Amino acid sequence: MKALIISDNHGDQQILEQVTQSWQDRVDFMIHCGDSEMVPTLPVMQRFDVAAQGNNDWGLEYSLEQTVVKDKRRIYATHGHRYQVNSTLTPLMLKGQEQRADMVCYGHTHQLAVTVEDGMLMINPGSISLPRGQYAGLGGTYAVVGIDDERFSVDYYTRDNQPVADLHFVFNR
Repeated sequence: MKALIISDNHGDQQILEQVTQSWQDRVDFMIHCGDSEMVPTLPVMQRFDVAAQGNNDWGLEYSLEQTVVKDKRRIYATHGHRYQVNSTLTPLMLKGQEQRADMVCYGHTHQLAVTVEDGMLMINPGSISLPRGQYAGLGGTYAVVGIDDERFSVDYYTRDNQPVADLHFVFNR
């Protein structure tokens, strides 16, 4: 299974159009981790299999969190603001374990991050529009994750759909 994960576009519809059109036939699943600031009925938002409600998605009809099963893989998605992700991943990790997730997707920090804890991939794609932190100079990122029985393969991409060579990771499950 291959999933595209994106977050924190903050109203930038054009970038979502560009990225989803480029990947819609190359991934099995698309996840938006919140702060789209766009109504869920927009055609571009309809392309996402999962779209979480972020702290800036006031009054928009998105779920705060969602667990889905795709190709026998359990995926938990949330924005992260309710789990203190700016200072620790422990509450989010515990929630992922409670959900028996294979992969936990979150945003909110605007900083890309990826780790594996007890066989569970925890991934933040960074912000596609307002990046912060060490990789802010890339101008925005999203992630594509491959999952099989033995490993996770993670690649980060820039706004112009270019892979970032230094941001390719393979984790054993």
